Amino acid sequence: MAPSRMKHLIALSLVAATSLTSLVASASCRIHNDTGFDFKVESGNTSNQSVGSHTTTSIAEGTIKGVDAKAGKTISGSCKNGDELEVKDDHGVPVLSLKK
Repeated sequence: MAPSRMKHLIALSLVAATSLTSLVASASCRIHNDTGFDFKVESGNTSNQSVGSHTTTSIAEGTIKGVDAKAGKTISGSCKNGDELEVKDDHGVPVLSLKK
């Protein structure tokens, strides 16, 4: 293969790899917290994501573990890319579910 074609092939490979990496990194779920609790959430490979009370935000897809250390409340579950989740208060117990 000619040196110029090899450089062109390497450059195209780098562009493709960078594009795929950014697509994977942007995979996320939307979560609406309809409670008075403020959670620090770990999901996928991302920790320390904030899900404040009465807010909607995006978190990384994957297994979810959330804690409100002040109130001693926890949530857990999982989400796939594009899922919409909701945290509701069930008599003082936060419940994480798919939003309908």
